[in-house]
Amino acid sequence: MNNICHEKYRNMSYLKILKTKIFTPVIWPSLQEELKEYFKYFNGNVLNAGAGDRDISPFISGKLFNQDLPGGLHTKNVHVYSNLDNIPIKDGFFDAIICNAVLEHVVNPDKVIKEFNRVMKRGGYLYLCVPFLQPEHLDPGDFQRYTKYGLKKLVEENGFSVVKLEGVHTVYHTLARIIQDWLTSKNCFKYRLLRLFIFPLLNYKTRNSNTYVDTIASAYRVLAVKI
Repeated sequence: MNNICHEKYRNMSYLKILKTKIFTPVIWPSLQEELKEYFKYFNGNVLNAGAGDRDISPFISGKLFNQDLPGGLHTKNVHVYSNLDNIPIKDGFFDAIICNAVLEHVVNPDKVIKEFNRVMKRGGYLYLCVPFLQPEHLDPGDFQRYTKYGLKKLVEENGFSVVKLEGVHTVYHTLARIIQDWLTSKNCFKYRLLRLFIFPLLNYKTRNSNTYVDTIASAYRVLAVKI
């Protein structure tokens, strides 16, 4: 999930955005803002599964282990190189696992969640966030989307109990991400004109609106505990 922070644009009005010709329609919350309600669960040994180059170390009170594919698209500050279904760590090592916008890119999500269960201590917490209404995005592949109840079924069938289950982002994030792909698919005059007026409006709304519709969430996330 693209994580362009909205701090740069926070105090800009719609007209100012229009005048500056900003063509970024969707401004995502920062990782700190998105995860702040969950920081209290990230203690002890913490696995950042599919970490990429996203730095969450300032928000983790425990010891952070970044994992990613060897030779993958993102390899900055990675401590563990492996596939997610075969993590070279002993049983029951981690107190918490964070898997944020990664599971859609794996071919075998059931095996991955089973592996998370293996390397986690009993009573440890899994934070799992997966897109729902987002366009295809390859990194390096893109294989599935999940509803809330699909996520619930996935974790419960693999030794976890759900603590919290919810959607993420506003309706404008959902719309902006889809419209972005639509209006950048061509560079004809009509599409350029639509981008000129629609993108700044969506840029403004993704920063300033809290309107949320559960059935059309951009993504869903679950906090689960190993039982």
